[in-house]
Amino acid sequence: MNQFFDQPIPPRVGVEVEKWDLMGPNPQPGVVPLSVADMEFRSPPAIVQALEEMARSGLWGYAGWSDRYYNAIRSWVSRRYGWEVQRDWIIRTTGVVHGINAAVRAFTQPGDGIVIQTPVYPPFYRAVRENGRTLLENSLKLVDGHYEMDFDDLEDKLSRPTTTAMILCSPHNPVGRVWTRAELQRVGDLCLAHGVFLISDEIHCDLCQPDHPHTVYASLGEEYAKHCVIGMAASKTFSLAGLACGNMIVPDGDNKAKLEAEVARSGAYSNSSFGTLALEVGYEQCEPWVEQLVDYLKENDRYLRNFMAQHFPKVWIAPLEGTYLSWIDFSSFGLDDKALADFMEQEAQLYLSHGINYGGAGFMRLNLACSRDVLAAALERLLAAAQRRGLV
Repeated sequence: MNQFFDQPIPPRVGVEVEKWDLMGPNPQPGVVPLSVADMEFRSPPAIVQALEEMARSGLWGYAGWSDRYYNAIRSWVSRRYGWEVQRDWIIRTTGVVHGINAAVRAFTQPGDGIVIQTPVYPPFYRAVRENGRTLLENSLKLVDGHYEMDFDDLEDKLSRPTTTAMILCSPHNPVGRVWTRAELQRVGDLCLAHGVFLISDEIHCDLCQPDHPHTVYASLGEEYAKHCVIGMAASKTFSLAGLACGNMIVPDGDNKAKLEAEVARSGAYSNSSFGTLALEVGYEQCEPWVEQLVDYLKENDRYLRNFMAQHFPKVWIAPLEGTYLSWIDFSSFGLDDKALADFMEQEAQLYLSHGINYGGAGFMRLNLACSRDVLAAALERLLAAAQRRGLV
């Protein structure tokens, strides 16, 4: 057990928090949502202290970005992933999703084909469709209880003359894969062979388990780096999602200019001053906290698996290599997606992300970034509701 991560968190009802608001105005007391991918943990104490001092100042002007900001990013990425980032590669955005949408407009034309690997984070679908591009789904394959890329289908889609970009989720949300260096190189070789630009969302990179190290796509080599953009943020890592601070890293100068111009055209090209400071403190001082977090998430994953194996042996859970998101197949319940959602929320008071929105019928995504007590209570509610329904 970990004293910090075991701390109870006060309910966040009625304080403009999306994850909690999705439960409605009067959720049952004691129920904590395990849906949207932000954590039910307080940020590291060093970040909290720094933000409290800024809040007390009462002076919150437009954010500036000194050497400290850029050096914090560069040092963090170098230390953890062995990738040497130059200051002038970094573009500030309000978040990685903002950057992905800007990249779609910067590097493709209306009607172009863009490949995504499903099931996947719903904003990927929207980034393609809402910008007037053509969605191409390269579905992941489930092989011996393990998700893998379908490279034959991927090559077929990348080789089409109208395909100009691919959005990669690395690590993958929601299936929890951390792509190996060999897998990423194979993706990159196909993209280079067919002139396809790669947009890599690596926002969960700091949350990989030690036996599944993250590889930054652009670190594969100069040719790969010249034809990609990397999205990173401190938001998942340090529980900062509401502070609107993301970064797109573009090693090629011409591509960086294109993306920077598109971000500027969006009219949203400034981080918050609080987000800027939180990133700096997190990357400078809070690495030990992240290591403890990753260990705690692994223990939560183990608790979940043991509970489900004991009480729901027909329910399958994807192996968790990275992220704090558990991808769970509830198809053995025999419920369609609407009925499954209704059962979870109305009968079990269990608020998860609906798998159908990711492209996974019969699945739910459960957020493991909560205290063990919260997770245990949620699973006990699920068991009691399933027993009442005769599902176990």
